[in-house]
Amino acid sequence: MKKLTCLFLLLFLFVGGTSAFASNSSKMIIINKNSNELAYYNQGKLEKKFKVTTGRQSNYTPEGSFKIVNKIKNRPYYKDNIPGGDPSNPLGDRWLGLNARGTYGTTYAIHGNNNPNSIGTYASAGCVRMYNDDVRWLFEQVSLNTPVIITSSKDSFDRIATANGYIVGSKINKIIVNKTSPQPVNTSITVTTSLSSGSTSDTLYKFMVHDGKSWTTLNNFSKTNKIEWKPAKPGLYTLKVQVKNKHSKNSFDDEKEILNFVVFEQAKVNSLKVHKVSPQPTKTTLTISAQTNHKSDNIYKFSYYNGEKWVTIQDFSTKSKATWTPKKSGSYKIRVQVKHKLSKKKFDSEKIINYKIFDKAKINEVVVSQQSPQPINSSLRITASSNNNKNNLFKFQVFNGNKWVTIQDFSSKNKATWKPTKAGSYQIKVLAKNKNSNKKFESETIISYDIFNEAKINKLLVNKQSPQPINSTINITAQSNSKNNNVFKFQIYNGDKWVTIQDFASKNQTSWKPTKAGSYQIKVLAKHKDSKNKYDSQKTIDYTVFTPALLTNFDVDKTSPELANTEIQFSAQSNETNDHLYKFSIYNGVEWSVLQDYSQQNYYNWYPTNTGTYTIRTEVKHRLSNDNFDDSKEMTFVIE
Repeated sequence: MKKLTCLFLLLFLFVGGTSAFASNSSKMIIINKNSNELAYYNQGKLEKKFKVTTGRQSNYTPEGSFKIVNKIKNRPYYKDNIPGGDPSNPLGDRWLGLNARGTYGTTYAIHGNNNPNSIGTYASAGCVRMYNDDVRWLFEQVSLNTPVIITSSKDSFDRIATANGYIVGSKINKIIVNKTSPQPVNTSITVTTSLSSGSTSDTLYKFMVHDGKSWTTLNNFSKTNKIEWKPAKPGLYTLKVQVKNKHSKNSFDDEKEILNFVVFEQAKVNSLKVHKVSPQPTKTTLTISAQTNHKSDNIYKFSYYNGEKWVTIQDFSTKSKATWTPKKSGSYKIRVQVKHKLSKKKFDSEKIINYKIFDKAKINEVVVSQQSPQPINSSLRITASSNNNKNNLFKFQVFNGNKWVTIQDFSSKNKATWKPTKAGSYQIKVLAKNKNSNKKFESETIISYDIFNEAKINKLLVNKQSPQPINSTINITAQSNSKNNNVFKFQIYNGDKWVTIQDFASKNQTSWKPTKAGSYQIKVLAKHKDSKNKYDSQKTIDYTVFTPALLTNFDVDKTSPELANTEIQFSAQSNETNDHLYKFSIYNGVEWSVLQDYSQQNYYNWYPTNTGTYTIRTEVKHRLSNDNFDDSKEMTFVIE
């Protein structure tokens, strides 16, 4: 029975496995039980890492240096008679047998599994399990006799590979320069490189630089991973580092470059000049210019020292000239600082010169005794203050819209009086100069000043003449000397108090609708829009408002019909008889005739002589009313 089993196994290995061939030292598999990871090396490089499962007890999975001695696809699981390739097969569908512990690839192996949740744990009886997709990939990469290292270590895979005689190619992680581009010439720059893989003790480093024309080796392959580079010429450089394992047969294993490292020449000041020689008076505009070694590449900063601090005139820019207008006298220092436009320094070079500034006359303020605007014929006192009244002379002028008129020529007096007689927009100018100055003037100040005509009301008009009945809309209009520049306020006095119906506004017309009868006063106040008075002018008119007459009764002392030649009395009653007038008219069917024109008599005796149907009408109005009537009533009366 045992012979049959061995024969079956040998037959299976012959049919299912691949034939052995010579070991390929360019490949290696490392399994680290400490992290349950498998690393696959090829051509000196760590090509891939995988998560794996190892023995559920530490001694189940053997440790040591082994080889792959067989490769089987779809190996059956004999213990439970599960065919190869079956999804339930715990060996998966790939088997990489190891010659561990005296076995020949039938006991210990790297294989797939049917429980992917176990990957990364300690769960096997000794084999190394992988995800099925991972082991299929690995199966295609390795050959028989590929070395397999199984260990439990805290070292990196590169260290483990090197310790087992595998030449791990060096790979650059990054290149570091201690000073970033750009840098000035003759700067000492430290270039350092670090590895992402490979043995630091077995790695050789080569440093090169390209100046735009050719490569120069700064340091040929050596164990040092750091060099000092001190570029002596400006330009655009490329730095390159190559690395290789000292046992490598390659010209280099890996290389990296730092592109476009800029080196420039620092700026240097050749000269600093001011276009006007010292000393100069204050408020003189000075042009300061500097000359440097490379004008197109340099930037300039101009400043002055006032005895306490440096003040910037023009911050760093490409402009090699700046203008400065000093406002105070004193001994100054003028400085230019320059630097190359790529420089990271505060400045590369500077130059300082001394300069003196003296005081000239300066007007600080011009004040008028009364604030603009003011009415004509105002007496105005103009006062000028300067930096040094005792040593300065003053001239006062007024521009009237046509020409400048001098009201006080140059003198030591800093005050002058002006009494304008015409309205308008003026300019007041004060000229000042030092009493020793040869200039026409050293300083001037101009202020604007407005003179106006006070408002004057010419007429106060109403659209309806007094008297008028209550609830009449009365338009009130004020006419003044300057409608456009004046503002108007309208008030009504009701016998008790003044009531404002329009506060000051540019409208010169308003409306009033009295609701009560009485004797009123209408007043308009006017002032120029710039006037500070309560008002400049006012006008008042009297106005009477009455209540219109209203008929309360229209009666007759006889009953219609009545015989001809009978005296018939018509009488009217109104709401207020004392101030009302009454009118009686009759219509005979053809025309109206006035029986009694307006009078205070509120009745009329009628002696009809002709028979017929008549219309009798009474009309009433207030004695102040301008209308034909305020109210009327009619009745029909028959004469037989």
